[in-house]
Amino acid sequence: MKREVWLTGGLLFFMMGLSSIAGGTVLVGSVGALLDAVESANNGGDKTILIADGTYDLSGVALFITVDGVTVRSASGNRSGVVLDSHYVEAGTTGIFRIVSSSVTIADLTLKRPYYHAIHISPAAGRSTENILIQNVHIIDPGEQAIKINPDDPYAATYTVNNSTIKNCLIELTDTGRTQLTSDYPCYTGGIDGHWAGNWTVQDNVIRGFWCSDALSEHGIHFWNNSSNIVVERNRIIDCDRGIGFGLGEQGNSGGIIRNNMIYHGPDHGYSDVGISLESTPDAQVYNNTVFHVHAYPAIEYRFAATTGALIANNLTNRDIWQRDGASGTESRNLTAAQASWFVNAVAGDLHLASAVSGVIDQGMALTGLTDDFDKEKRPQGRGIELGADEVLSGAFPGTLSWLMLLLGK
Repeated sequence: MKREVWLTGGLLFFMMGLSSIAGGTVLVGSVGALLDAVESANNGGDKTILIADGTYDLSGVALFITVDGVTVRSASGNRSGVVLDSHYVEAGTTGIFRIVSSSVTIADLTLKRPYYHAIHISPAAGRSTENILIQNVHIIDPGEQAIKINPDDPYAATYTVNNSTIKNCLIELTDTGRTQLTSDYPCYTGGIDGHWAGNWTVQDNVIRGFWCSDALSEHGIHFWNNSSNIVVERNRIIDCDRGIGFGLGEQGNSGGIIRNNMIYHGPDHGYSDVGISLESTPDAQVYNNTVFHVHAYPAIEYRFAATTGALIANNLTNRDIWQRDGASGTESRNLTAAQASWFVNAVAGDLHLASAVSGVIDQGMALTGLTDDFDKEKRPQGRGIELGADEVLSGAFPGTLSWLMLLLGK
């Protein structure tokens, strides 16, 4: 097993491996020291593990966290400074990080080429797992789903993973990684995949490239199989065959909110699918999202008789919204005729408004919980709420007649 790390000159003191410092924190600078630090934390040692900048070869090994309160992050806070690379070598577990405990933070790292998942979270027997934070992590080319959330048992599910957050991450499948997928199932890959998960927040992430030419990919963000009360907001999803999904077939989700997301997909790769979907998901809300597809599949759909009480409102799309297979809900103030020219740079997934489009500005309805937009800017800025994910700041388009008229109250 290869264990090595390349360090910058300013961090040579880490070449000794592991250095304990005050406050329950340990600094590590080699693969061996990192494994030792995780093992020590699991056995009552320092629980905050800082990793020196470098590239770490984790081929054949994994970081298995079994005790509450562990934090693993880069010492520099720069996620590109620390690269943990598994080279698609199976490590005897299903993730670079395998987490069965609570109150664990994984932050400020790059995780590359895991055989299965970059981060896999499921409870140990006897208790549920809670308060997981995954923040500012760059995941590149997972063999299956980048972040996997499971119960203790896929059928009985006595213990689950709840009350957790994924934010400010970049999760991507590149052309190189697309040829290296490790599953026996065609295109069994995706961004975030949650089963029996409750009260998760997924916000401010960029997820891109999850598509295959030979089969339909998993979603960029997907919570299903008895998940509930999930909030998915302010994410940018680019060229994922399925963008955001609650439920799948009869394996549904309950409640939750999908809001203020920007979703772009270019030309069809062969299996390009929906931007946002609700399947067997009662009482979910989908509002103020912007979805732009070059391919022809609908932007939003809600499906199956178990989908009841859905709210689909204030969305800005260039494709249809479909009610299918006996689903029921309310559609209000959606605009499905968007043009690429309305946006700053649609092909890059930047679906901020480039000008004051009269059918978009101030045309939305007020909704409980809708207080900001994709950029965390306050809503409303004018007389009403904009459709889609972007709320235009006052005076943003002073050169346009339509915005001037709005300022004048015309």
